[in-house]
Amino acid sequence: MLKIHRLFVSCVILIPLILAFPFGAGSIAHAKASEQFTTTPPPSVPSPVDIINAVNALRLSNGLNALTVHSVLMEVAAQQANALAASEGAVGHQRPCGMTLGQQLLLMGFPLWGDLSLDGYRSENWVAASTVETVISSWLGDAEHTNTMLSPNRSDIGAAVAVSDQVYVVLETALKTNSGQMQTTAYDILTGIPMTQSACMGLATQYAGDPSQYSIPVVISTARPDGDVVHEVAYGQSLWSIAIQYHTTIAELKRLNNLPDDTIAPGWKLLIRKGATQPAPVTDVPVGIATSTGTSYPTAIPYFTKTPTVTATQPIMPLNQQIKGNAMVVTALLISFSILLAGFIGFGKRKQ
Repeated sequence: MLKIHRLFVSCVILIPLILAFPFGAGSIAHAKASEQFTTTPPPSVPSPVDIINAVNALRLSNGLNALTVHSVLMEVAAQQANALAASEGAVGHQRPCGMTLGQQLLLMGFPLWGDLSLDGYRSENWVAASTVETVISSWLGDAEHTNTMLSPNRSDIGAAVAVSDQVYVVLETALKTNSGQMQTTAYDILTGIPMTQSACMGLATQYAGDPSQYSIPVVISTARPDGDVVHEVAYGQSLWSIAIQYHTTIAELKRLNNLPDDTIAPGWKLLIRKGATQPAPVTDVPVGIATSTGTSYPTAIPYFTKTPTVTATQPIMPLNQQIKGNAMVVTALLISFSILLAGFIGFGKRKQ
C-alpha cells in the first residue's frame, strides 16, 4: 500500500515537471524570436534646410560668403530630385531634351551671370545618402563637387530631397547678375530653347519605341498678383496629370487655354484658373543659417517604397520549434498517462 502511495506522489510531482519542460524551451524560443522580429524606426531623412545650412557653414569656415536661398534654384533642385527618385537615380544630371542646367535656370527666370555660351556660373551636385555628414563628405571627395559648394563665383543656392529606393539629395548653386536682370546674350538662348524642345518632342513621337525618358512630377504653382494661376509644363506631364494635381478637369484646362486637343509640350504656360487667392509674398532670403519656417519654396515630392515591417506585438516562435515543442508535450502526456494507468492497475490487483 505504501508503494502505491509513493507511486501516486511521484506521478503528482513528475507530471508538472515534464509538462513544464517543453514550455520552458518554448519560452526561450519565444525570447529569441522576439529579438529577431523587433521593429526598427524608419531612417531619418535630411531636409533641404539641413543641406543648405551645412554648405553655408562650410563656405563660412573657408572664408567665403554664405549663399542666398533662391526660389528658382529650390524649384530646379526639387524637379531634379523628383526625377532621380522616379528613375531610381538613372537620370543623373540629365534633363529633358538635352537641356543644360544653365538653360533651365534662364528659362525659369534666373538672371544667370557668366559666359552663357559655356552655360554660365552654375553647377549641380546630387548623391544618394541618408545623412548630412555623408552628403557633404561625399561631395568633398573630388574637385568638381567641392567647387559646387565652395566656388567664389556663386551667390545663390537651392536644395531638395526625395526618397524612393534611396534618399536622393540635390544641390544647386549659381551666380546671378549684379543688376538682377538678364544678360543680353540670354535672349538668343531663350529663343532657341522652345525650338529645341519642339524638335525633341517631335523625334520622341516618331520613335515611340525607344525607352521612355523620365517625367517630372507636377509642382503646383501659386497665384500671381492678378489672381491667375499659371503652370509651366515640364517634360512628361500631360493635361490629365496637371488636372489631377490642381483639382480641375481636362475640359476646363482646354477651355481656358483654347486648346484644340489634349496635346501639350514642355515649356508651355497653361492658365489653370483665374481669380485665385494670392498667398503672402515670399522673397529670397539671405542665408547664414537657413531656417525651416516662413518659406513656401517647392520641395521634392517624396517617393516612398513599401518595405514590409514586422510588428513585435507578440513574440513569434519559428515553425520547427513549435513542432518540436508540441511533440514533447504529447510525449510527456503519454508517459504520464501510462504511469498513472499502471498505478491504478497495480492498486486494483493488490486490493483484490
